[in-house]
Amino acid sequence: MMTNMTTEPSAIPADEHTRIKNVCKFIEEYATAMLSAGATTSRIEHCVERISKRYDIISDLSLLPSRILLTVWDTSHRHNYSLVGHTHKNGINLQTVTELSRLSFLDIPLETACEQMRIITSTPRLNKWIVILLTALANLSFCRLFDGDWYAMGVVFAATVIGNVYKNYMLERHWDIRFTTIVAAYISAIVGSSCFIFDFGSTPQTALGTSVLWLVPGIRFINAISDMTNGHYVVSQSRMTDAVITTICLSLGLCLALLTLNIQWK
Repeated sequence: MMTNMTTEPSAIPADEHTRIKNVCKFIEEYATAMLSAGATTSRIEHCVERISKRYDIISDLSLLPSRILLTVWDTSHRHNYSLVGHTHKNGINLQTVTELSRLSFLDIPLETACEQMRIITSTPRLNKWIVILLTALANLSFCRLFDGDWYAMGVVFAATVIGNVYKNYMLERHWDIRFTTIVAAYISAIVGSSCFIFDFGSTPQTALGTSVLWLVPGIRFINAISDMTNGHYVVSQSRMTDAVITTICLSLGLCLALLTLNIQWK
């Protein structure tokens, strides 16, 4: 007498299930931190791919403007785990992006990688006064690049510092970012018009025109173009829209300053 027997697939070991779950949670937090810090979609995908190979899993990552959708499988595709990550609004931080990118190259245990990521994401930003000083020096250089004289360069330096101080003050009190940009541009343009008001130097128009350049969202424009060429059109459109709105706001602040002082641009 013969008995037909069917062989059931063996259950996934509990330790394997836990391993896949932990790797999925790590990648979700990692990709969310990268997207929140302003990394391009291509960089995030390449880093996640390296991490997936290191921990011997297969990952499927979908990126949205404020979400990431992640599913991971074991190499035999017998078990998977999925998570949705929500981005946080801490602003662009290229230092975080750089450090997290380096982390993806390290061949270290998962527990160590998690600890390293926590250290990276909890590292305080560069002192705001140093950032203000460097931003002012950069904007001063733009003024010189457009043939501004020493009077114009000094005025642009002051305009950038004062506008940036007011911007930080408003952001620390959670004011709307668009209104904050308009006010910061208005203040910087008012200070930048000093060469017109007091008849300083021979390039007052350069001082006024470059006084608001520090507010131009260059990184967001670059990221939007990069995302578009990488095929992430939703993220690209979101970043491009955000950058365009910021540009409109700073232009509005500049125009309000011109109307307030009745400066005739020639």
